[in-house]
Amino acid sequence: MSTGKEATVEPKTLEAQSDTNSHAGAITSAGIVSEDPAVRDFYGDAVSEVYRMKSDLASQHLADIGMGKFQWMLFVVTGFGWIVDNFWSQGISAVRPAVANEFTDITRLSFSSVAYYVGMILGASFWGTTADMVGRKPAFNATILIGGIFACAVAGTQNFVAFCSLWAVIGTAAGGNVPVDSIIFLEFMPPAKQWLLVSLSAWWNLGQVIVALLSWVFLANYACPSSQAPCSVGDNMGWRYLMITLGAIAIAFGLIRILAFKIPESPRYLLSKGRDADAVEAVNYIARFNGKPETLSLAMLEEIDAQFTQTPGGQHPATTTSSKGLSQMQILKESFKDYDTSSFKRLFSGRRMARHSSVTFLIWLTIGIAYPLYFAFITSYLQTKSTYSANSSLSHTYMIYCIVSAVGVLGPVAAGFCVETRLGRRWMMALSAILTGVFLFLYTLAKTEAADVGFQCATGILGNFGTFSTESLLLFDSFHLANLALQSTQSCLRSRPNRSQAPFVEPVQESLPRC
Repeated sequence: MSTGKEATVEPKTLEAQSDTNSHAGAITSAGIVSEDPAVRDFYGDAVSEVYRMKSDLASQHLADIGMGKFQWMLFVVTGFGWIVDNFWSQGISAVRPAVANEFTDITRLSFSSVAYYVGMILGASFWGTTADMVGRKPAFNATILIGGIFACAVAGTQNFVAFCSLWAVIGTAAGGNVPVDSIIFLEFMPPAKQWLLVSLSAWWNLGQVIVALLSWVFLANYACPSSQAPCSVGDNMGWRYLMITLGAIAIAFGLIRILAFKIPESPRYLLSKGRDADAVEAVNYIARFNGKPETLSLAMLEEIDAQFTQTPGGQHPATTTSSKGLSQMQILKESFKDYDTSSFKRLFSGRRMARHSSVTFLIWLTIGIAYPLYFAFITSYLQTKSTYSANSSLSHTYMIYCIVSAVGVLGPVAAGFCVETRLGRRWMMALSAILTGVFLFLYTLAKTEAADVGFQCATGILGNFGTFSTESLLLFDSFHLANLALQSTQSCLRSRPNRSQAPFVEPVQESLPRC
């Protein structure tokens, strides 16, 4: 945990996020955040001083509001996105064997996963960019609804080409789902409670549990055996029932987000667009929702502008405009005017920032190789290694799959507590990664069903700790800066090297010899 020390030159760990005031620069009596040379040294030209100070001020007032009803409800509705994200990652793996028994135009079954992951790569780029240009809310609501609608459409496909095409569309939605949801969660969370993002990964594992349970119900009872392939549609409805159910749940989650819980636009996004009045209203809306006094005022932001009115070097104060007098089309046009490639360049604007970005992308690249090789093929491994089991039926396979998935939920929950111990984020991240590798090696040596299930459960817990997901997100939000371009763009871009390996990994895995 953070010890409350003064800011160092380089934000190396996430423990800096635990303290509200220790790393973000001092708060003056007027409520204005003073300049922090350490932050400037790290971010270089990536963050303007005006925006940094306003963002810090908003963070301070969110910290004063504290953890309340709004944040806990946000924890739930954001968790919907994590659940749905794993619907698609696990769902495509679950239905592929049944699809292979039905469609006669399949050249290579893994092409469906290739289409899905290519869609994710495109979606990671698209939704990250739109979140910077038009705000977080459109991506927050659209990604979950698009996935649900096209999942239902997949159930109606009559050939493999259509199946792959619709999964590619689902992939575009999934590519921006968790990254944008994570950013929204962080931007509304008090800095001292941002560690909850680690525990948010438990929702992702819950999605796997739901897929496992539904697969047990539908695929074990309404799928024709491979010995009868090619199967008719009527004899092989299980995978269609599964996709319709998953799609309906996703649509229901999306409607709850839109109709039952109002989320204002991100204050930091609004500040980046010069919409200071709207940003003040967003922060004060949360205060009202939590039953706390409204403490942030437009005058506080205008005071920051006044400090930089005479500052040389192109530091201009942001305008304090409001969108209330503009139509949605006008807001959209104004947002697109601001688009350029600077959001990407800022990730490498300084030596330290470039190093952090490069290392983060490299780690996600290796995760993109290792993670699909195991978690996307759990059911296949269970079927392959069922020879020592007294019961090798499909129903038994999915029962074990449910057990492994349910135990995996404990990983993020345990991680949420462990990262707040003396070990901190970095040590927990390294330790969980090493132990995951150890248990994967031991899993290959298992000779009994008890050992097989035990090693899989251990791998599920440690492999889903979710510590690095939080590390890579908060690393670019050190000292509570939350720069717009360094959040949504970086968050979605880091998904690209992670997802980009799967289209190559899965065909290779499918080509490996089996007993």
